[in-house]
Amino acid sequence: MFPRAEAIATGSLAGANAARCLAKKALLILPKESCIGDIISYANYRLLKKNDKKSRYTFAGSIYFTRMKELGMYTTNIEEIKERIDRLELTDIFKQKLL
Repeated sequence: MFPRAEAIATGSLAGANAARCLAKKALLILPKESCIGDIISYANYRLLKKNDKKSRYTFAGSIYFTRMKELGMYTTNIEEIKERIDRLELTDIFKQKLL
């Protein structure tokens, strides 16, 4: 994974949800079974419930990277990632024409 992947992914989600809002469609909330859904959920939990304003959440070398490994979510196997996303019915979710 290249640096700042989590920022690209969450930015893509924000953009897709802006388009969904304009189209009067339900916002996309990624499930915690996806790494992006889980990192958003985990960061919000740490910030809101633990008042943790200092930690950084990235896919490389942070407390979240440790969490990904503990949950068995970390992999470099592209086919495994594709299968997980397909199982969650998220394949090509950002390719949907909304407007």
